[in-house]
Amino acid sequence: MPSIPLVTELGAKADTFQALLNSSKIPSSVEKSLLPMATPNEMFTLADSRIFVRSRPVIPFDQQPMGDVGIVHKIDGFKDAVLMAPKVSVSGQCSIETSRIALDGIFVGSEDSTEYIYESSCSPLLALSVGGASTCVLCYGQTGSGKTFTTSGLMKLFAADIRPYLDTHSISMTVVEVQASVNLDLLNNSPVQVVEDPSGEIQLLGATEYPIDNSRHMLELISSAAAARSTKATGRNEQSSRSHMIVRVRFVPKSTNWAKPGLLFVADLAGSENTADSATHDKTRQMEAKFINSSLMTLKDCIRARAMSGSSDKHLHIPFRQSPLTLILRDCFELAVRRPTKTVVIACTSPLLRDARHTIGTLRYASLLAVAPPPVVVALSADDPNGWDRKTALEFLVKASRGRISSPELVLPEGDGRALVHIPEAEFITRIVTTHSSITEKSAKMVYTEVWKAVVDARTKTRQALKGGPSKALNRAPVPSAPENRDPAPVSSRPAIVQQQVRRPGNVSPVPVEEIRRPVVVASLGKENVLRKNLPAPGSANWRSERESGWVVE
Repeated sequence: MPSIPLVTELGAKADTFQALLNSSKIPSSVEKSLLPMATPNEMFTLADSRIFVRSRPVIPFDQQPMGDVGIVHKIDGFKDAVLMAPKVSVSGQCSIETSRIALDGIFVGSEDSTEYIYESSCSPLLALSVGGASTCVLCYGQTGSGKTFTTSGLMKLFAADIRPYLDTHSISMTVVEVQASVNLDLLNNSPVQVVEDPSGEIQLLGATEYPIDNSRHMLELISSAAAARSTKATGRNEQSSRSHMIVRVRFVPKSTNWAKPGLLFVADLAGSENTADSATHDKTRQMEAKFINSSLMTLKDCIRARAMSGSSDKHLHIPFRQSPLTLILRDCFELAVRRPTKTVVIACTSPLLRDARHTIGTLRYASLLAVAPPPVVVALSADDPNGWDRKTALEFLVKASRGRISSPELVLPEGDGRALVHIPEAEFITRIVTTHSSITEKSAKMVYTEVWKAVVDARTKTRQALKGGPSKALNRAPVPSAPENRDPAPVSSRPAIVQQQVRRPGNVSPVPVEEIRRPVVVASLGKENVLRKNLPAPGSANWRSERESGWVVE
């Protein structure tokens, strides 16, 4: 990471730095190192995570000349960003250090519209979700960097593009707000629990699935949810979001009731705040800022562990269960998944010089995802009921009952092993005793227990295999890694942000995966979610840097 002056130093020398930025040009050596931008369809055939940066234009609220140049730049036709970072020498001399940041696309100012960003980055995700994949658009960055503006524009474009699929798929939508003390369904204001069910799926208990009849209906729901979201005026933003908002759209083929639904997530994260941003907050705003930074810290730990997994032979614990936010977005961070996953990260940055430290912090963690290895698509074990076909599921019912269930199709009238697993216990027992009079409730419950014993045993077996790393997973179906050269040698005299962070020893220790013994894992909302063990030592240079950027929660 470039050596950026502290906030106070930036403020004291702001006029000098701004004059240097306004007169600086991108060196030809840096320009020659930039890589051309690929088409959206080409990008997702080579990798599962794609990283983009959007630097918003200067707005009147900034109270800064509209013509001032920012520190993030682009050259048309190239995907990498050019960072022009302010630097102060030991003698106090100011200069601009130019380097290349490896990305998949860069959008700067008002010249790049949201429609252009959608077509260049997110447009393939909808078709992939309809096909059964889990896709996600994740917008993050500091407060006031344009995240909500970007996500609201993208949702309008997604809504317009669902029209061709309304005849072939049942489409529904849920909008959840993750706050400091509770998760809420923004469309009916009911509390929501984020849980992981026994089959490994993430469920939003208490949230309502709203069927989508047409594009206009989807837009109306999005507008209602946005109006109900918690926002407050702060010193940096007239309407600062004080929570994370996650939109989940489900696609279920009408041709079958048992197909695994495709998912599309769009996450508008609350903006991170540093010490200066929260200096004028009252107690309530300070508590909100603490929650925002702690949940973003968990997100950062997930990104860091995900990136480190590519260079480590040991099992790395990715702490997505530490926060409801990262648990909902689990597919973005998992090393082993059961269906294709695609993620688009849009890192939103401010064009203002005074936000240079925060901007570079955002680029730093966005670039970590750019070098993360692709996930391994793990096929279900042959012993896992979730992967059984209908014939195997029916045969298991007969075997588990020792032949007393003579007509298993009456217990499972349609569907496969996954449908069998998702039958509630009371209904499962009722189906057996009403269709087979010779079987008691006690015996029917024993059959139900045998089904879940098979589920737990299969999950335990897979988790034990994954302890040695995803490459040792059972029955895995590997996703080919990208052959492209994403990060050639940097031109700057300093290491590029991506290379420096990947090569630097991490602080995420290998943690053994605990065997799940309960059918449901609930994401905790307590303050114990702050992973203080991962923070730099207090007083150290890294600690001061992290504290300045707003990642340290005190």
